Amino acid sequence: MATAYKQFLPPRDFVGYGLDTPKGDVWPNGAKIAVSFVLNYEEGAEHTVWNGDEHSEPFLNEANYFRNRVDGRRDMYTESLYDYGIRVGVPRIIRLFKKFNWPFTLWLNSRAIEASAQYGPVLVDMGCDMAAHGNRWITQTELSGPEEEATHVAQGIERIQAASGLKDVPTGWYLGRGSLYSKHIISKVHKEKGVPLLYCSDCYADDLPFWVEDPLTLDGEEDKGMLMVPYGLVNNDHKFYSKGAGASTGKDWFDILKGDFETLYSEAEEGSPKMMTIALHSRLIGRPGRLQGLKQFMEYISAREGVWVTTRADIARHWRSKFPYEKPQRLVHN
Repeated sequence: MATAYKQFLPPRDFVGYGLDTPKGDVWPNGAKIAVSFVLNYEEGAEHTVWNGDEHSEPFLNEANYFRNRVDGRRDMYTESLYDYGIRVGVPRIIRLFKKFNWPFTLWLNSRAIEASAQYGPVLVDMGCDMAAHGNRWITQTELSGPEEEATHVAQGIERIQAASGLKDVPTGWYLGRGSLYSKHIISKVHKEKGVPLLYCSDCYADDLPFWVEDPLTLDGEEDKGMLMVPYGLVNNDHKFYSKGAGASTGKDWFDILKGDFETLYSEAEEGSPKMMTIALHSRLIGRPGRLQGLKQFMEYISAREGVWVTTRADIARHWRSKFPYEKPQRLVHN
């Protein structure tokens, strides 16, 4: 089927910054490390017959890492576990971050914030970064093709704007379950809607932001670059569901975060400031005992000098200003 969208397949880069990692005055005010807390806001956007799907969500819930699904009927057990994230987890996380006066980035599944839009104004008032995690919390390859995916991207933008009252959001995207077309689709739809796209986080390849070719060059447009602000699955509270190198208690979670922070902080003290991402889910970290590990970590880094706790949008704005895009000598698509 003919489509206006193309697969975005830049060449693999095994060099990155290598031994030439940006040094010295990388972050504002001489900060040693930029710390980005990200809340995955998914509850209400997951697979469920309530949303018109054939089955309930089998993934990332307290019952098991992957729960058997039954087609054609609602799974009230799983729905209730997800509901906890909005009913209890989100208020608990909001109260914690307000105590520190720290903003965070939201990976908003648009259907989720639409279903609990009472939190839109609250999160905006906190200075949170309204970024997108897809229209629904589904794998994009489940859709019929790139045209339907583009419809989902457009609807996702509209839902986030409605829930937040802002017209310049989402600031960035992280799908996690994207297709090979996703980056081109997102870039194209943002341009059509006149919404600035500050960054993309669908990558895990570095501890600092980096630039790649602009997906819109596939349409013959000027290469303005796409800024990648890498995400992470290591400092991610899904560790509470992971086997092996997972976490069972809040203390486990604190130790995982502390280890990563100390390595990155020591590299900064040696002259190479870095970025750290902490990924949260309200139905996971929002449980009382687990939240203590997060609170302990927040107290721990708040006592250190040169820690910039900020949003990914502010990281992107700073990086765009200080390290503007330089076009590569040769662009190769494989």
